[in-house]
Amino acid sequence: MSFELRELRQDDGCNALSLGDPVLTPLKTFLRKEAKKLHAESLARTFVLVPPGETKVLAYITTLCTHVAIQQFDQQTVVDGFRYQDYPAIKLARLAVDASLQGQGIGSQLVDFVIGLVAEHIMPYTGCRFLVVDAKSTSVSFYERKGFTKIGQLDGDDQGLTSMFVDMRKLSSKPV
Repeated sequence: MSFELRELRQDDGCNALSLGDPVLTPLKTFLRKEAKKLHAESLARTFVLVPPGETKVLAYITTLCTHVAIQQFDQQTVVDGFRYQDYPAIKLARLAVDASLQGQGIGSQLVDFVIGLVAEHIMPYTGCRFLVVDAKSTSVSFYERKGFTKIGQLDGDDQGLTSMFVDMRKLSSKPV
């Protein structure tokens, strides 16, 4: 089966996404209740995987601009001479794949899509060095396989999430 990856549209059907595990319900709730508004307000960008010519969302990935505190990084990652306390970054804010498609590499391809988006369309035009994600404990090894490194655990309401990053400069094929 072939798919189309494109930006979320107002007419997309977001209710049919089935993630299987009840722990993932917030990902479905976000798609149903928040993604379209945040997309329309340019606060986040959501890209959806749909069958060609259809509007039934089978997977999605959401990104937004963020920053990450320099103090979270080890000394090898710190950039000498950078005078700000935070590094500019893109956050991979949400990633979900329908249960019927899980284990087929779609999540990995969506992350690759975002890495390419950052490398080809963001880094050449603005300062942005890192891609970050707050990974559920069950997803940490997935992100490690994609090249992400742990920064640390999140405190407060986000318990159980591990903050991770990938240095886009190391992944980018374009010379600086």
